[in-house]
Amino acid sequence: MSPTSPQQSLLAYSARPNAAAYQDTLPGRYRWWVMALSMAAFTLAFVGWLNESWLYLFESPIWLNRYTEYAIILAFGLWRIRAEKNPYTRKRLIILVTVVTGFWWLIPWLMPMFESYAGYVWSQPVFPALHTPGTLTFFLTLVLVFLFGRRIICGFGCPCVGVRETVGFPFRRFTLRSDWAWRLRHSKWFFFIWYVGVMVATQFPPNAWTATLVGMFAMVVGLTYFGTFFITPITGNRFYCRYLCPFGATFGLLNHAGFYGIEMETEKCIDCQRCEQACDMGIPVWRQGKASGEVTGIEDCMGCARCVISCPTDALAIHDVRNLFRPALRQDASHLLKRKSQTSIPRTEPSHRPASVRLNDWSEAEEPLSLKALQLQAERCLDCGVPGCRNACPLGNFIPDWLAAAAHEDWKAAGDLAHVTSPLPEVCGRICPQHRLCEGACTRGKMEGAVTIGAVERTLAERALDAGWRPLKPAQRTGHKVAIIGAGPAGLSCAERLNRAGVEVTIFDRSEKIGGLLQTGVPSFKLDKTLLVRRQTLLEQAGIHFTLGIAVDGVMLTRLLAENDAIFLGLGAQKSRSIALPGETLSGVEQALGWLDRINAGERESLAGQRVLVIGGGDTAMDCARSALRLGAEVSVAYRGPEECLRASPKEATLASEEGARFLFQHIPLECKGAIKVHGMRFGTSEGTAVVDADSVILALGQLADPPAWLGGFGILTEPDGRICVDAQGRTTHSRIWAGGDNTLGPNLAVNAMAAGLTAAEGILGSR
Repeated sequence: MSPTSPQQSLLAYSARPNAAAYQDTLPGRYRWWVMALSMAAFTLAFVGWLNESWLYLFESPIWLNRYTEYAIILAFGLWRIRAEKNPYTRKRLIILVTVVTGFWWLIPWLMPMFESYAGYVWSQPVFPALHTPGTLTFFLTLVLVFLFGRRIICGFGCPCVGVRETVGFPFRRFTLRSDWAWRLRHSKWFFFIWYVGVMVATQFPPNAWTATLVGMFAMVVGLTYFGTFFITPITGNRFYCRYLCPFGATFGLLNHAGFYGIEMETEKCIDCQRCEQACDMGIPVWRQGKASGEVTGIEDCMGCARCVISCPTDALAIHDVRNLFRPALRQDASHLLKRKSQTSIPRTEPSHRPASVRLNDWSEAEEPLSLKALQLQAERCLDCGVPGCRNACPLGNFIPDWLAAAAHEDWKAAGDLAHVTSPLPEVCGRICPQHRLCEGACTRGKMEGAVTIGAVERTLAERALDAGWRPLKPAQRTGHKVAIIGAGPAGLSCAERLNRAGVEVTIFDRSEKIGGLLQTGVPSFKLDKTLLVRRQTLLEQAGIHFTLGIAVDGVMLTRLLAENDAIFLGLGAQKSRSIALPGETLSGVEQALGWLDRINAGERESLAGQRVLVIGGGDTAMDCARSALRLGAEVSVAYRGPEECLRASPKEATLASEEGARFLFQHIPLECKGAIKVHGMRFGTSEGTAVVDADSVILALGQLADPPAWLGGFGILTEPDGRICVDAQGRTTHSRIWAGGDNTLGPNLAVNAMAAGLTAAEGILGSR
């Protein structure tokens, strides 16, 4: 069986480091001192309440009583308002901080006002007692919530929300997001029921039972309210609102009973899921919206509108009582942000040198994007809640993160991020089939085209090196040693990860050069081989040893097992696939891998005036066709299926066509024609049989694993097709030998080989 992917579950948005002066809709990571300052402020608010309620240590009207919290909200609120980049959230913060500061602090402190009560609780200042059952103010609040939703108080006027929006903001990335966390939200109904009991009790003359009920409720609410401040680094800034607040539960019921709601135009949704990551209450906005066209868990919505303003396509919108009188009103992101219709930013493809020019050399055909174009493409990233690009990448690359770094020209940071998961980002950017992987899963593709991720990845490694990026040697060695057999993508990937962990690594390969099929099977017009030379130098600088030009056999493997703690086999799959085609032994019929190996070694004899026929429809067939064209041949590519089933990447097929290759679709090879030397190929077509004349035939029909005979001597089992049997961590049936790449997967993508190498490295590290 094959190694499992390094990512076992769906990857979600990962908060990036943010400066304290930059705050936006999605959660970020803040420095320790910012969070420490926040916790100090929470502590001061708690001690102030504790002092006024029980301790009575000081009699300060400002800094250590019930008003301490509001002063803290004002101080942190000014910071938040200044730092907030989203205009709607900034406006909401201004209102929230103003309401808390004015109506909850200054007016009650400077001008205490009293109002009559429906029950037996009386003579309390109105604003600090807003939530006390029976006040006229509370009834008015209920009416407003019925009309406009919980957002009218929680979103714009609640001190609990205020302290969490300002002081607790640095802890947003800790929001609990899972099915069980969502189900636990029902815990607040216990406090709601208790609250209803308090409302009933206050309508009757007080006695020992009612006084205990009301007093205990006030104490529990106070302790949970302030107590949850201190678990924000674990649970996020909304724990109290989500799980404990009885007043929020009351308003939440009115969200359902009244006019408030959040609707989704599902046809506009591109499934970026930003809305769910923006919601601090952990509401599964996207899932509910896609399922029913509206957010059904509306009782938990506090009305901050982050989900709405995070939506890049205006799929989400708030509705309330105003929609009764203005049915056409749609409070979507464009409305709330007061933005004009958004200008579409199209996808910009990297250009290629003209075919007439590139046919005259073997230099890379693709030209890098200009710095301005590259930054513009990087800025198009939507920073999805569930990044399709990362989940489609076998390596789980931090694509949104390094796109953001590239957009800000922080190339060193981009280089660091790219190398966390990928040992060869400059290679992946050039040869990965992005249309099938990261770019194919980019949600921007549902708008005006995917972000050109490959072009950015190709460039960032170069610019990172120019900016001074270099791999670091591990701080200390563990004393463990591992031998890597094979310097292809899998071996290099495994070696890099082990070396980073402090393991002493030596790579062996029978070739004098690293790269495996990257070196021998990929033409230089796709991958400049000097990149592999440079990468070898970088790996050597990081402490990896190379022993090249030596073929490992059973005797040598025995010695390596004695000298090392583990062995990794990255032998590749370099045996050409045969279809037992009659005449395939004729002179002039060649296998693609052997032919490309000679081309990459510099044996480029002229084919001027010759007709070359390439059989196959994958990228290897395109490599052969484009190489033959550069040698002056007239090239035809025959594929057994229709054009729409061509396995080659669209880019490679287009380039081959531009350079002069002729495509023959639905041509099934039947026989190589000729006596001693091939002179053509007979095909089966939809119209019968046809013969295509050719002076040379190149068979690009894929590869097979070709395990060495000595594997059996070490008890290493293989599949019937030659692939080495490994478990989920890449371990073979020998306890100290791991394997990965094409020798376990079969012929596959280089990026999948790298992922298998990483899996095996983790398995080796975990086995110590």
